Amino acid sequence: MNLLAGSTGFLGNNILKELGFNKSPTIALGRRAVPNLPEDSKELLADFDNLEELNLPQIDHVYLSLGYPLIYHNVMGLMSASLKKDFFLVDFTYQLEIAKKAKEAGAKNISLISAVAANSNSWNYYLKTKGMLEEEIIKLNFESTNIFQPGHLTGNKFRLDILLADLISLIFDRFLIGSLRKFRSISAKKLSAAVVKNSLQAKVGINYFDYKDFI
Repeated sequence: MNLLAGSTGFLGNNILKELGFNKSPTIALGRRAVPNLPEDSKELLADFDNLEELNLPQIDHVYLSLGYPLIYHNVMGLMSASLKKDFFLVDFTYQLEIAKKAKEAGAKNISLISAVAANSNSWNYYLKTKGMLEEEIIKLNFESTNIFQPGHLTGNKFRLDILLADLISLIFDRFLIGSLRKFRSISAKKLSAAVVKNSLQAKVGINYFDYKDFI
């Protein structure tokens, strides 16, 4: 049984659908109901501010795809103090607590959606937080730890800033070659397929995935 945190989000919902296509039973953990829940999935609504009270059934694999809603310049590092606090709560605290709960429920494998250039020493608060979470997840010592580090996610046509970022990526992706290739954008659909494909194989150890693994 899988546990997916973030199933109502843009990427998380794509991962949920991909797990459904693969007939992989999944518990969609969230604060609100998931529209068009796949046949092999079920919902578990929770109060994320009281995750210590969360009771999980036996879990094999946990997927972490929670994300606080940010606009493009926030991802580039421009955040107010209050936004940093809210972002850290969702992207770090909630996800780490869910990972711990999943391990207590027997999970041996974990897949984390992080970000390219995630680094706990980064000046960019977004990347710093992502890097900090990666380090804490690794410390939990799951048998298989899969860390996915995508660049900009394309395909969210409902947000103007994302459409602008899509356009910028369309122009500049071709120039990102060699060691810079990992910074190329990737569609949420391709990324979700790569996440599920690689995580279901569940290789032992710490496994990192970037653009070359998504195409």
